[in-house]
Amino acid sequence: MNANVAQFGRVFWSSAVIAKKALFSWLSPSLWLMQMFTMSLFQIAMFWYIAQYVNPGRSLDYVIVGNAMQSIAYVAVFAVTNVTGEEKEAGTLPAVLVTPANRFAMFVGKAMFQVLNSMATVAVAFFYAIVVFGLDFSSVNLLTLTVVIVVTCFATVGFGLMLSSMGFYLRTTMVLANIFLFMGMLFCGVNFPVSDLPGLLQPISYAIPMTYGTDAARLAVEGLSLTDPAIVGLLSSELLVAAVAVLIGYAMMLTFERLAREKGTLDMF
Repeated sequence: MNANVAQFGRVFWSSAVIAKKALFSWLSPSLWLMQMFTMSLFQIAMFWYIAQYVNPGRSLDYVIVGNAMQSIAYVAVFAVTNVTGEEKEAGTLPAVLVTPANRFAMFVGKAMFQVLNSMATVAVAFFYAIVVFGLDFSSVNLLTLTVVIVVTCFATVGFGLMLSSMGFYLRTTMVLANIFLFMGMLFCGVNFPVSDLPGLLQPISYAIPMTYGTDAARLAVEGLSLTDPAIVGLLSSELLVAAVAVLIGYAMMLTFERLAREKGTLDMF
């Protein structure tokens, strides 16, 4: 038992370290920083101006916080969904799959760097939200907001891993990553409440972890403490949905790997 846990830990850690090294082997740090410091700025600005035009004179904090949190998805959904797709594009996926290493530890480890990346991205987004767009931060509970951000980053990466499992079978995950990235803006209460969606679509919102994280972040900015029932309920729901997504993702990963071997699509790109 202890040997299995130790092996899982070694595979997990080595995958995380290699993923970081691999990222910066083709992406220069300057380009990475440019993405981090520009992406959230333009997203918040776009919806800030739209909301200001539609509702002049009203507080735009709802839209600002929503889009600041949504910046997590660019990393935790888009990048993580493409984990298997990038392996396939590089021609390394078959070589990775012939190793006896634990599949779960390997692919979860590869996504862990994106947790830190998404934390840095959302920190930059909130900086712009306060300094550039005038977000009222006077009542914020920093501890609550920090915990909400950390939990949301982990939860959203878990959701991204579920989508990434399809990369074993599909030709590319790039289209899938784009679809779910922009679905988040529609379904996760980023620019308008989930209750404004048609009733048939609302269950989709509550199957995505970002929905709970976005609502919890707004409550944290309003000053609610970490022990407040509303915060506890949202974070508990978010962690539950994320755990289910990871478990479903692992089952999907095994299923799509088997299908890919049967159909010969591991090398298809």
